[in-house]
Amino acid sequence: MKDRRKERRFDLPETCREYFEMRVKADEAAFFAAQLLDFSRHGVRFRCPGHLQVGSSIECTLSIPKAVSSREITLILLVRHSQQLGDQFVTGCEVEAVSSEVWFRVFEKVYDFIIERAGDVY
Repeated sequence: MKDRRKERRFDLPETCREYFEMRVKADEAAFFAAQLLDFSRHGVRFRCPGHLQVGSSIECTLSIPKAVSSREITLILLVRHSQQLGDQFVTGCEVEAVSSEVWFRVFEKVYDFIIERAGDVY
């Protein structure tokens, strides 16, 4: 497991989360919406409506629909923890495979852009 504590983590403020669209697919179930909380080079943490089995692999798609390019990135994630907070679950995952090698740089730049523009991407 990569040590995410040493990596730069990008916590998304509540006002910026609407710019990141995340969908998760566990097992043979349909994709469901999840709310991205933070990400680093090797992992993501998100809020979702159900518990995900620790140690399982899940498929996830991330996109930035309000950005200039709404290219979708597919990630295969290994669930490291899933704990209930109210009626939602907060899940942390390690990235096992990614459809694009530049995914982290793309999201890092878009994140910095959103923060600098205070959520005004237009």
